[in-house]
Amino acid sequence: MFSLLKSLIYAGADLDAHRRRYIVNANVFAVIVIVITMPYPFVYMYLHVDVDPLILAGSLIFLGAYAIVILFNYLRLHTLSKLLFFATAVCQLFSICVIFGKGTGLEQFFYAAFVGVFFVVDRYQRILIIPALLILTAEYLLIQYINAYIDPIVKVSEETARIISYITSGAVFSLLAAQCLYFYWSNQKAEQELETARQQSDKLLLNILPEPIADELKRTGYVEPVEHDSVTVVFTDFVGFTASSETRNPSELLRELDDCFSAFDAIIERHGLEKLKTIGDAYMFAGGVPTNLEDNAQQCVQAAKEIIAFVETRRSHNPRFWQIRVGVHTGRLVAGVIGRKKFIYDVWGDTVNTASRLEAAGEPGRINTSLETYDLIKNRYACDFRGEIQVKGKGSLPMYFVQ
Repeated sequence: MFSLLKSLIYAGADLDAHRRRYIVNANVFAVIVIVITMPYPFVYMYLHVDVDPLILAGSLIFLGAYAIVILFNYLRLHTLSKLLFFATAVCQLFSICVIFGKGTGLEQFFYAAFVGVFFVVDRYQRILIIPALLILTAEYLLIQYINAYIDPIVKVSEETARIISYITSGAVFSLLAAQCLYFYWSNQKAEQELETARQQSDKLLLNILPEPIADELKRTGYVEPVEHDSVTVVFTDFVGFTASSETRNPSELLRELDDCFSAFDAIIERHGLEKLKTIGDAYMFAGGVPTNLEDNAQQCVQAAKEIIAFVETRRSHNPRFWQIRVGVHTGRLVAGVIGRKKFIYDVWGDTVNTASRLEAAGEPGRINTSLETYDLIKNRYACDFRGEIQVKGKGSLPMYFVQ
């Protein structure tokens, strides 16, 4: 029985989440109206109400129409199903109110019908809402007029009318309560889904942008570029990656590169540093952006040492694994967000170019630093002076290898 009911409720509800909800609502309403309508002929018989058999046959026609509403949804005729639902409801309300008169309280079903319009019309069919409400309003006023000046078709005693009114009030208020509970449940579910979606979008945004930058972007829709006085920029690059990419399986190559970069991510996160980007097999990170970090040069060098140690561990298991060069420089730069559809947090300035040149001028397995970085780390790390080395576009620069 439960499986049959579930099949009726979800008939044709295989579209997107929004439309599926309203299709289910329409099926639920059809089932509820069927359940409410079915007992009334038996109530009339029990109360010895003299009802013409043709009127009882009309009840069967309405029941069949609501069943066809579910059938149309099953056949994916959703708009036709909504139109049939409204047409049947309008005809049924008019019929029962005119036939039995005002004393039976059957016009109370209009209250549930008004609320029901908003439960079964989705945003793709919202053009139906105003006509449906206008028709229900006009019909309700017409019935009030008819019942005021024209006697009902079926004569019932005051006691019988009162009993039918009690039954109708119970049915209507039960239906309204079910609608309100369903609305409350749907609203809670929608809020939970929105919160889950918000958390997922925030998580994705934090994978692209630093948290303070993401917060500013969400709050203002724009990120103001910021100039930083002392930021340490680090470039790493695998030696021999390009040559190996021509002979090795691409999937295996990318899997190993992903393993390395994931390990690098974990290392710099431990030191409070910020990953900026990857370009092929090059990995770039910085210390001191977007928030200031007093010992950013020392933290960057320590992270670089751990990155080299990780690569050497991989090489101990596979001598053919790549070696890595590291270049480090500290100086002024500007940081900000570029792009409107695909955001990227980046840094600009001579400091970035110098760090890249230091990496290119380094040696495998070594950390090559500038004089500016050396002055900030010399009390913590022993360094070997390499002399002044010619660098493309920069002239001669003093360089140091971190031991």
